[in-house]
Formats: sequence, C-alpha cells, structure tokens
Amino acid sequence: MIKRIVLLNLMLMVLLPAVLKAQKQPFETIMSRVFEDNAVNKPKQADAPSIKLFGKWKEDGSWSDINYQAKDITKWQPSEHLDRLKTIINAYTDKISTFYGNPQIFAKIQHALEYWYNQDPKSDNWWHNEIDVPQKIGELLISLRYGTQKLPKALESKLVERMKRGSAEAKTGANKTDIALHYLYRALLTEDKDLLKLSLDQLFEPVALVDGAEGLQYDYSYLQHGPQLYISGYGAVYLTGIVKVSKYVAGTPFAMSKEKLDLFSAFYRNVYLKTFRSKYIDFNVEGRGISRKDILIKKSEKYRINNAKLIDAKNAEDWENIRLRVDSAEAPDYKVTPYHQHFWKADYTLHVRPNYSFNVRIASNRTNRSEAGNKENLYGRYLSDGATNIQVSGPEYFNIMPIWEWDKIPGTTSVDNTEDLLLDKFWGHLGDNAFAGGVSDKVYGATAYQLEYDGVSAKKSWFFFDDEIVCLGADIRSSGDRNVTTALNQAWLKGKVSSSVADVKEGALENMNFTANSWLFHDGVAYLFPNAAKVNVSTQVQTGSWYKINNSFGKEEVSGSVFKSWLDHGKQPQGADYAYIVIPGLKDAETLKKYNNPIEIVRNDKDVQAVYHKKLNLVQVVFYTAGTATVNGIDISVDKPTVLMLKTLKGSEKEVLVADPLQKETALKVSLKNTKSGVQKDLSIALPVGPYKGSTKTEKVSL
Repeated sequence: MIKRIVLLNLMLMVLLPAVLKAQKQPFETIMSRVFEDNAVNKPKQADAPSIKLFGKWKEDGSWSDINYQAKDITKWQPSEHLDRLKTIINAYTDKISTFYGNPQIFAKIQHALEYWYNQDPKSDNWWHNEIDVPQKIGELLISLRYGTQKLPKALESKLVERMKRGSAEAKTGANKTDIALHYLYRALLTEDKDLLKLSLDQLFEPVALVDGAEGLQYDYSYLQHGPQLYISGYGAVYLTGIVKVSKYVAGTPFAMSKEKLDLFSAFYRNVYLKTFRSKYIDFNVEGRGISRKDILIKKSEKYRINNAKLIDAKNAEDWENIRLRVDSAEAPDYKVTPYHQHFWKADYTLHVRPNYSFNVRIASNRTNRSEAGNKENLYGRYLSDGATNIQVSGPEYFNIMPIWEWDKIPGTTSVDNTEDLLLDKFWGHLGDNAFAGGVSDKVYGATAYQLEYDGVSAKKSWFFFDDEIVCLGADIRSSGDRNVTTALNQAWLKGKVSSSVADVKEGALENMNFTANSWLFHDGVAYLFPNAAKVNVSTQVQTGSWYKINNSFGKEEVSGSVFKSWLDHGKQPQGADYAYIVIPGLKDAETLKKYNNPIEIVRNDKDVQAVYHKKLNLVQVVFYTAGTATVNGIDISVDKPTVLMLKTLKGSEKEVLVADPLQKETALKVSLKNTKSGVQKDLSIALPVGPYKGSTKTEKVSL
C-alpha cells in the first residue's frame, strides 16, 4: 500500500507540471500574441515619441494638458492619457529601447494607472466608457506582464475589475465584438477559462448571416444602427476584431471554425475590399464617418490583409493581389476581374471593372437613410438618394466633403437649396419609398430607385455594362419653390475639362447647351448626352470647414478647385427626365472621337426605363408597373413591377433574370414574344422568399 502511494506521488510529481503547463498554455500563447500585436517591433521606434510625452507628465502620473473632467462624445480628451501610456509602455517593454526596464519609468507608469483608476473619467458617449477604455486598459496590463517589474497585484486586480463595463451579450454586430474583445483581455489576465470561452463565443457569434438584425446579411452586406449600410465604419470595426482574435487563437482549441472563417473571408475579400480603388474606399459605405478627415484613405489596411492571409491561407494568392493594390505597390487595375452585385438587404450596388469602380447607394422603407449623430455628418441628407461613387485613380473624393455642395452629391436628384440643409433626423430613419432594387448576374446588372424625399419624386435607374453605365431619370416632380437638379459628379478638379463644344477654363461656371450625342470629359471620365441637354459645369474654388460637417473638428477654412456638373430641371417640374451615359477609365478625350456608342435607350418614362447594349446583345428593363416593353425585337411583358435582364446565350436560348424591387411578391409572370417569328414563351417564375426577397432569380428559355 505504501509503495502504491509513493508511486502515485511520483507520478503526480511528473505529470502535474505537464498538466498545469497544458492548462496555462492557451493563455500564455494567446497573451503573447496580444503583446506582440501591440508591441513596437522596430528598434527604438518608441523612444522619440516617449521623450515628447515626458515634459508634461506630472509626478502623480497625470498630464498637465489633459482635462480629465471632459465629457465630450467625440475626441474625448481623457482617452489620450491611455494612448500616451501605451506609447511609454511600448518603450518600457521593448528590449532594444533605451527605456527598457527603467525603474523610474515604471514607477511613473504605476502612478499614471493609479491616477486613472482614482479619477475614473467618463464620457457622455457610452462607447468610450464601455468599449474604448476597457480595451485600452486590457492592452496596457497585458503589455506590462512582459516588463521587468510587475504591477502590484492589488492595482492590477482593481483595474481588471474596472474593465467590467459593457455587456457583449446585450449588443449586436461590431459593438458585440468590441466589448467581447476586452472580455478576452480580462480572461487572459485572470486565466479564467470560462470567461475565455464566453469572450470567444461572443466574438465569433456575429460571424453568421442574420435576417432582420444588425450584422452580416444574407447578401453579405453589413448593417448597423438598424438596417443601415455600414460595410465600412462599423463593418471595418467588425473585421478588426475578428482578424485580431482569429490570429490570437489560431492553432489553439479556441480557433474559429472553418464555416465561420469562410463567411468572414467572403465578406472581407468579396465585399469590403471590393469597395476600394487603390487605397481609397467608396464614400457610400462609411456611414456618418464620411464627415471625418482622412477616413477615405486606408493606409493601414495592408496590415489587416496580411493578418487575414495568415488565418485564411487557402486564399493567400487573392489576399496578396488585393494587398498589392491597396498598398499601391501595383496599379488599381492589377488582377481586378469584372464584378457586379446589388445588395438587396442594404440598397447598395457595387460595380467593379479593371479601369474603374462605379457604385450606387439608394434607400427604401426597408433601410435607414444615411445617419447623423454625435454631431457628425450634419449635412448628409441626400447621401441615400442615388449617390454615385465614380473612381478611376482612387482619390477623386478624398477629403472633399468639407467643401462639397451637399445638395449636389454625385448622382443624386434633389432640391437646389440656397444654403446646405442640415439633417433634421438623427441616427438614421427609414426611407419613404418602397420601390428600390436591382438585378445582377455578378457581372452585369441594373438598379432602380423611386425617389420620394424632401418634396421631390423621381424614377432613377442605372444600367451597368463593361465600358458604360447608363443613367436615366423620369417622371421628376416637385411642388416646391426651388429648382430641382441632378448632379453628374462633384469631385476634385484634376486637369482639363473638355467637351465636344469647348474646353472649360479653371475657375469658370458654364451653362452649356449640348446637342444630341455631345460629350463632357474630366479626369478619365466621359459623360455622353444622347439627347440635347443643358449642362452646368463649374471648375471654381469651393470653401468650407470640417467643423461645418463634423463639430469635433476645427473651424479653419479649407478650399480647393472642384469639378462639378449638374442638370437643372427648373422649378416645380412635372414629368421632367434626363439621360446620360458615363464612360469611366478613358485615357483622354481623344478616345471619344473614335468611340462607337453601342447603347440604345429604348424607353425612359414613368412606366418603363429600358436599355439595349448592341455589342453585348444585352437587354435591361425596369418596370415600375405591370406592362410591356419592346426591346431588340422582343415584346417583354410582366404582371408586376420588376427589374429584368435578358441575356442571349447560344442559338435561340436566352436567360431571363428578374428581381422584385418591392420585396413583397412570391411569383412573377413574364411573357416573351419574338416580334418576327411570333414565337411566344410564358413563364411563371417563383421569386425568392425569406431573407432572399429582392435577390435575383434566373430562368432559361428558348425563343
């Protein structure tokens, strides 16, 4: 018996350290990765910034130039205390730094943490209190674990306890992942396995398709603050948390599942990163962040892409091709393949070609219009009314927002106000119109929007091909006393503005009378007018301030030369229309002299907008009501409103693609009749239901 006990004790002595090590290993592995992620990796990179912070660093650990009583909802000053500590702690824990292991520096760090705990600053914006501060405290405490001296257990424990703010379980989407991230930090610091599991469950829970809730949608768009387009902004925050944590837990029992990894990869590669042109993102997908300086340039995206490549190795080649474009190591067209998608859950259309991107944001009574909030995006009232983001090189709209004329956002039809109008509803509100949708085969498509806003109504549509986008407007009406306009574009002036009539001088405002088939050209983009049109063109200097559109910025005046062009429909239009064709990605205006227009605009009225592309033999039709349109020798009849595309395949075979822009029908009758042969085919098409309402349904037919 004694021998057995001795043998058992010997076995425990041998096995127990291994068991304890195995229990600690996930925590140590994950924590070391968090530390490495926050550390400075270049020799002495943190020294100079740290030295700059020493001057106003008081003995009690506070900084003399920080107002710790501030409550601001944006640019909250006390948060700078934690940012500065991170810079100094990076130097203190960097083995190559001059300040590595310095006991005087450590003492000041300890005082600074004690000061923060005792002051407990709070913002009037819950995000700072429940997300930003707990995350930063967690990162600081983890970094300090890798220093030569350790914080007193009592102080660390108090700070860890202070991190218990915000409930990941009660939040959705990006807010859930943000709070769950500091749950993770807390779990690592306390080696709490249950909390670790909870944090990762909460972090990875939003990596799922949802219907009727915020987050990743069935069309792979991203919505936050209700059904509101946020592919970037909150979508970017969502990605950041997932990429970070997936890298931290890779190769451990807590790694993200294959199914979730595939979902994450599809959203990041095929949606979010497709909104980029070079390192510049589409202004449509930033939400109220459009009013923040430098928001459209994503200089650090390459780092997140590199991390994504590590956790999604099977798509490494695609990740690398994207990184080369986003990092400007290759041209914007590098390895770009044609892509088109209408996001029926978000009312957004993405159209990508090697030579350009042309994306459109619309609205409906199923989605929230662009929001204002926290004193941001104060003038974005028309951002959801058919805003067209046209990019060839990338920076066409970068930081132009302070000097935009906000009732002439590119692509929109709106009232021409004497002064920009403030948004009068905050945090987004549903659109007033039901009709909004698009059809897509992933390469081509059409999008339509029945505008009902600010006393203006119109039927607006976009028909997307390889080289051209046809922009039509019909039945434009208003009873107000202001003119109604449609903006072609409003971007930074770059180079000469040419036209088939005359060049436009810089600093000029021209009212140009174009005959049929005239054109206007600026910065690689041509605008063709198939009918006679009166076109306004400005190349004048515009002025404004960041404060005007976002009160967290200064009031300094900014200015710049802008290319702005628009159509004027006059006062109280009763059935006005417009038609123009955009050809982006042209080398110069000389190309237009050789251009053979393949576009036939068949109809543009209150009932039907229809276009035929002769070269592609492709028909696209928007039916605002049941009816018939004859296009390319075929009578196309539908019994309900629809957006339709008709493709010619081999021989007599055709493909019919339809989408319900009202998202309420379950079936659609389509009749196709060959006007020459008299052959007719009647189709009864079952439309998608549930979360796929509004998506494209395809049928093949011989005619």
